Amino acid sequence: MGIMNRMRDNMPVILFGLIVVFIITIIFDWGMDYFGMSSSQRDVVGVVEGKKLTYTEFSEQLRQTSENYKKQSGSEPDENTTRQLREQVWTNFVNQTLLDIEIDKMGLSVSDQEIVDWVRGENPPPFLVQQFKDSLGQFNRTAYESAINDPRNRQIWVEVEKVLKQQRLAEKVQSIVGSSVRVSTNEVLKKYNDQSTFYNAEYAFFDPNLFVNDNEVNYSENDLRDLYLENQKDYKKEATRILKFVQLSAQASKNDTNEVLANLENVKKQVDAGIDFKDIQKTYTETEPTYNFFGHGSITPTKEKLVFNSKVGSIVGPFIDVDGAHLIKILRDRKGAETFIKASHILLTGDESKNIALAKELLSRAKKGEDFNDLAKQFSQEPNASTSGGELGWFGKGRMVKPFEEAVFKSKKGEIIGPVKTEFGIHVIKVEGKDNREVELADILIQIQPSANTKDEVYQKAADFSYLAKKGKFEEVAQSIGVKVEESQPFQKGGFIPGLGFQEAISKFAFDKEEGEISEVYFVSDGYAVVMVSKAEKEGIRAFDEVKESLIPKIKEKKKIELSKNIAKNFSKELNNSSDLSILTNKDSRIKVQTTGEFNLAGSIPTIGTDYYFTAAVQNSQINKIPEPVKGTRGYYLIKKLSATSFDTTKYNSQKESLTQQILNEKKQRVLSEWLVKLKENSDIEDNRDLFFR
Repeated sequence: MGIMNRMRDNMPVILFGLIVVFIITIIFDWGMDYFGMSSSQRDVVGVVEGKKLTYTEFSEQLRQTSENYKKQSGSEPDENTTRQLREQVWTNFVNQTLLDIEIDKMGLSVSDQEIVDWVRGENPPPFLVQQFKDSLGQFNRTAYESAINDPRNRQIWVEVEKVLKQQRLAEKVQSIVGSSVRVSTNEVLKKYNDQSTFYNAEYAFFDPNLFVNDNEVNYSENDLRDLYLENQKDYKKEATRILKFVQLSAQASKNDTNEVLANLENVKKQVDAGIDFKDIQKTYTETEPTYNFFGHGSITPTKEKLVFNSKVGSIVGPFIDVDGAHLIKILRDRKGAETFIKASHILLTGDESKNIALAKELLSRAKKGEDFNDLAKQFSQEPNASTSGGELGWFGKGRMVKPFEEAVFKSKKGEIIGPVKTEFGIHVIKVEGKDNREVELADILIQIQPSANTKDEVYQKAADFSYLAKKGKFEEVAQSIGVKVEESQPFQKGGFIPGLGFQEAISKFAFDKEEGEISEVYFVSDGYAVVMVSKAEKEGIRAFDEVKESLIPKIKEKKKIELSKNIAKNFSKELNNSSDLSILTNKDSRIKVQTTGEFNLAGSIPTIGTDYYFTAAVQNSQINKIPEPVKGTRGYYLIKKLSATSFDTTKYNSQKESLTQQILNEKKQRVLSEWLVKLKENSDIEDNRDLFFR
């Protein structure tokens, strides 16, 4: 029963996985995307075709989804992940509601017997099979049947059957929607030939840029307009928006920091009172406890300075470091295999002879008692020396260039040496430490996060700004409260906003509102934002005058290709069907003659890339016959087909069924995608999440 026990323990994760797979199938295989319209109902997160999702229901589903996330990842979801989980819950609700409505309209159902037959049949659901595979990857049918018949597993099977019914219903919907799809013999033949027929060709390329000079190209305003009209689809512009916005970061306050430090002080008191540090560490630390030995240079400078200056058994902290607040106990120490050096240096670059003289002077001054770090701040040409005082911290062998490393490892602690020449310049070095000690640490880490009060204060400031900005001027109000106004680049629908990242709700606001409208407060990755629609551009075709300059190089290229056609034609007159194209290079070195190597119509040409004109010409020409010049995407070619694999009836018959199924699946996916897009477009959906989640 070990497998079933594991399955029982993992049941929430398994069911969550099934639901995720089911929804992913709908979204990606069927083509679902996101949508939403606003509503003012106070306790309703959203409505899909009259079906309401209350805040209580949404919160419970979110709680369950978050629990499943924790089981899978082993960690609490952060704010960004929580937003993604909220999106997942909403998408699940929308998709399932629309699907249930269509299932009801179609009169579809799944009987208990269908599920029983599926579960007990020759091909059980794949996810169940996976749970009952042995160490060799073989399905253990005996264990599977035993688990089904065990009365202790009844509740598990009830939950599994619910999900399997939804999956089977979805499959029936797909089957009905795609029932009209057919695959013809010609489609299968084309697919087979595109994949299985390989060609090889020799070709001569007449590069327009080599054969036609710019001064030979003439074009008129009408030529530009004609090109513009021929390619208007290339100048279609989507609706775009530009936003002005302010961001207020919800960073931890001084009070938040002090509260964390106070908590760690209380922990320290509990340890002083006799509670084992490792036991209390498991309760408080936000990272998995590990007990490793650390040498110099392997922990942060702040942590290193404190722990290496303390004795074994000492409690260090609480103190603030880059990743949060720490309370550390030094468990043990030992002599390590590697020696580490702590050093500072003065780096002199430029004229070597002058620098050697200056280095000797500075060496003498330091040895006489002048502060080495002050000298480094004054004379060192290292970029950060004015603030670091030349400090390099701790390092082991292999970290510094060889002359520098050799000099410091030969020296004693406290010794000042130089001049030392390296590829970077001339160095004066002070060896401040030399040690091979390693310490084992037990570390309690608590990250410093903004408290609820801090977030509320920042949110209220953002809300006040929104209120005042709507009554005054956006920039003036921002300046009056000391916040910076930023402006996005133009962006299209889809949720991504330059400067703000993926913000679907803000994007929706931007495209629903007119220029000058100011939003309420939105939650963003590290705080809150208020936005104003700065510019709203409708979709359409870019004006001719707007794109005229970009058309000039294109018309020149087009004219050059047209002129190169006659050049290719003239050279073709010097050839017959048995000619080797390489003789053209002897006539004119600008003509590049190559062979393609083998290629098929499903892929690209090794020496050219993707050029459908070229591949069509090869496909439709005869072997060893040179047709008229062929226009490709970059210019004109003379092409000689060298070989083509013959049609293999046996191979075709062996692949016919799988190719038919492949084409059928592809066509069904397109039909399903179009069906669901139309279904969503024609559905009444209200998304009120913005009223509940910022």
